[in-house]
Amino acid sequence: MAELVNQRIEATINELEQMRRTELYDDEELREIARKRKEFEYRIQRRLKEKDDYVQYIAYELALLEDITYRRKQIKMHEKLKDIEYAIAKRLNKVFKQFIMRYQDDVEIYFEYIKFCKAVKFDFAAAAIIGQMLQIHGDKPKTWLLASLYETKVKNSIETSRSFLLKGIHRHPESEELYRNLFEVELKLAFSAETDDEKDKCIKRAEVVWRNGVKNIPDLKFLFQICDIALTYDNETVMKSLKEEIWSKRDNKDVWSYIAMKELQGFHWEQIDDTIDTNHLNFSKELNNFVVLHEKALEQFPDEKLCTEYIHKLLGLNDSICTDLQKIAVVKRAWEHGHANGLLTNDMYSFGFTFLRLEDELTTDEFMQILDTALVKNPKSRVLWEEKLLLSKDNENKMLSILQDADKTLRGEDLIYLWNFMLDNIKSNVVFRSCYKKFQACENAIALSLKPKLLQKLYEHNGLKTAREVYENFVRTPPTQKELHKVMINIELAQEKPSLKHARKYYECLVHHHGSDHVDVWLEYISFETNMGNVSAIASIHRRAIAQLKKDIVDDFIKAQAIT
Repeated sequence: MAELVNQRIEATINELEQMRRTELYDDEELREIARKRKEFEYRIQRRLKEKDDYVQYIAYELALLEDITYRRKQIKMHEKLKDIEYAIAKRLNKVFKQFIMRYQDDVEIYFEYIKFCKAVKFDFAAAAIIGQMLQIHGDKPKTWLLASLYETKVKNSIETSRSFLLKGIHRHPESEELYRNLFEVELKLAFSAETDDEKDKCIKRAEVVWRNGVKNIPDLKFLFQICDIALTYDNETVMKSLKEEIWSKRDNKDVWSYIAMKELQGFHWEQIDDTIDTNHLNFSKELNNFVVLHEKALEQFPDEKLCTEYIHKLLGLNDSICTDLQKIAVVKRAWEHGHANGLLTNDMYSFGFTFLRLEDELTTDEFMQILDTALVKNPKSRVLWEEKLLLSKDNENKMLSILQDADKTLRGEDLIYLWNFMLDNIKSNVVFRSCYKKFQACENAIALSLKPKLLQKLYEHNGLKTAREVYENFVRTPPTQKELHKVMINIELAQEKPSLKHARKYYECLVHHHGSDHVDVWLEYISFETNMGNVSAIASIHRRAIAQLKKDIVDDFIKAQAIT
């Protein structure tokens, strides 16, 4: 093995010498290149070879070729190409062939080799390996596609490309890519045909290709992709039959969206002329058709997703389609259409309300009417209830009434969110007391979540005495959150003359309810006694913590206590 490696390294001496003479690399860099090559050669010659050995060797040499190209450009030197780059490419070609021979089952190696051949213009080698690849991996559609693309883009042989695609489709009649590429090849041949007879022949073949494709691949997206390809060649015969085929499938909502988008792009669908009426619109013909087609689709397929996509497409209109004022008008029309038919999502309602506020054309009553109408169809929409509360911020009694209505339909996190919104916006003590009474009737999960904030708000509205009373009441009706006790502790310690007696009582409640699962509550209690309370009580608290905490977190407490 050593002798073979040395022979291979000796074969590279000339290219290294030419790199030195042309001053592309200095002596130290050349020694490093020789060392790396020797290392890679040993790895690919050993008895137990690994795929990664070849991958890294090839990657190194390809990177070296790129670096040589870059350095040549830097110093504007083009000598000795044959002695350097060609020599490296030739040797790399042999390494690739060894790699393929050893791992014939890996189709990706063939792809990389063909890419390499294309880059270094080894067309003869690529042609040979394509045949081998198809023989071994013809069961994979992408191999036929690669062979076809190579013939088209590198060798400029469309007929050979077509032949590969036909053979590929014969083996893989369900392959979308092969059908799409064959269809495009037939259109290219028709486009470049020198006689009308040749052109007609190619057009007929293209028709057969897409019809067979649709028969084997019923997915509408495939048909749309075929149509997109045909539009770039603008052949009247092909387009007429494709439009008829797509229109015949209009019982699918995606057809309406597709045709509408094509109308917007300037490709008219004659089949819609007897179906839609755009006389009531005053936008461009393309935009009129786009709007009416979507409205027609939403009548037949009342679908939130379709409505959302429609509005998003309108928001994406560019200046060549309509002015900014026209865009505002058409987006508003689409939103109102969705609202009237109950097709707006929560996000679309949020967007619409922001839009309407910016427009500032509706009175509060008109806005409220829109919300009430929407809530009839979407009673569980938190966004709508939130907007209704926001609209009534100046009337806190009305806000409370709205919250009571929301309580009949909303549950869980949505209702908690509205309660938090309400608590953040109430300023009247009278309304707040009513709100507190309403809170006492809440289900346990909501009450538990709201207790800390409610306690803070009660303190802000009614003072320390009320906060203490409510806290005592909360503690008597467990469960309680850690946050509840911490809020009360912070309230007590924020006083001008804090009551350490009360604060200690709240810490005792905190460790009583949460001292078995949480290390931090004990650390905070100890910190309080250290800084403000009774230092002599710390040892007792420490012992209680070790006794009460779950065994698996006692060590965490001891470590944390030691650090502090």
